[in-house]
Amino acid sequence: MQELTFTIQPEADGGYVAKSKLEKGSIITQGDDIKELKAMILDAIEGYFWDKPNEKPKTVLLKFEEVLALA
Repeated sequence: MQELTFTIQPEADGGYVAKSKLEKGSIITQGDDIKELKAMILDAIEGYFWDKPNEKPKTVLLKFEEVLALA
């Protein structure tokens, strides 16, 4: 795998959630701020690919989403 994309969403009570859909499953993690979230994403990737290091992505993309409520 060359590239893995995470969708980042802010949580209503603070912090962020990161989700990435894979062919067989997904990776979901969270952090209180962006710095912590990045560390948690890297840790989650290591955990997910621990038994298949050749499949570990070389690039990780972060895609930020924001929800706007229109009244």
